[in-house]
Amino acid sequence: MIYLFSILTRSEDSFIREGYFGGATDYYKMYGENLYHYDVNSLYPYAMLNIMPFEIEKYYSNLNNINIDNLFGFFEVEITCPDNIKYPIIPYRDKFNSKGVIYPKGQWKGVYFSELLKKGIENGYKIKLIKGYSFSKKYLFNEYVNHFYNIKKNSFGAQKYIAKIHLNQLYGYFGRSLDLIHTENLNIIELKEYLALLYLGFSL
Repeated sequence: MIYLFSILTRSEDSFIREGYFGGATDYYKMYGENLYHYDVNSLYPYAMLNIMPFEIEKYYSNLNNINIDNLFGFFEVEITCPDNIKYPIIPYRDKFNSKGVIYPKGQWKGVYFSELLKKGIENGYKIKLIKGYSFSKKYLFNEYVNHFYNIKKNSFGAQKYIAKIHLNQLYGYFGRSLDLIHTENLNIIELKEYLALLYLGFSL
């Protein structure tokens, strides 16, 4: 199945990119005896099986009196993380601090994916919505992930490695900066002409 993606404008991309953090890595000094060890594999591809934002449905300049349970997308919010939360789950990127992404307590403002905010609320965070973009929902990558995961699981050597690369690079591919890729809005007729020229070997 093929989907035609809407390309974000520069302003839309700049706003949403503030809520793009990647995966969290934590280190805890712990001790145990007679433990079982489990290797959980392909977590990034597994995350891509979740329902995804597809097309922008609406921009909200004011989200007062709107329940986050009715929203799906990226929103600027004011966050309060209570002191009694032992392991904070919502990240913060300090643009002026070399520490980069941290998981703090206290209060701050930022842009986040709605589903992370909902998990935060479940864990005691206080969230005040400000503005942002709501999206339609779609399962985009299930066939892709299942296809290459089955190859990875049932193959060896180069074939297994190539399948693994296809899985692990999927998440990062859609987070690339606009400055690193060529983007162009096309209608259906222009798209067919564009693909035909590529097929004939023209560099566009």
